[in-house]
Amino acid sequence: MPEENDDLQPELTESERIHMEQIMVEKAFENSYKVITKRKTFEELIDTKTSIGTRAILIYDPSEGYDEFTLEDMIDYFEEDEEYEKCAELKKILDNYV
Repeated sequence: MPEENDDLQPELTESERIHMEQIMVEKAFENSYKVITKRKTFEELIDTKTSIGTRAILIYDPSEGYDEFTLEDMIDYFEEDEEYEKCAELKKILDNYV
């Protein structure tokens, strides 16, 4: 008897799973950036529909808020993607945070 899949999605191949994880990481950083820079609220993210079904994923727990380490991680992430405007904006927030 075949093993039942408890997930709502069919079984993914390894490359599909890695691709999905990359999309989720990108979404988490983008969403976190939008919330921290006040472009969107967390509540607005919850109401946003996405192709991957995950709406309000962040890189930090919104009930606890972000900290300086979150900001540093975000700067590193966006620097790697050469999104220097985002880095500069996050650096200003970090400088005012500490």
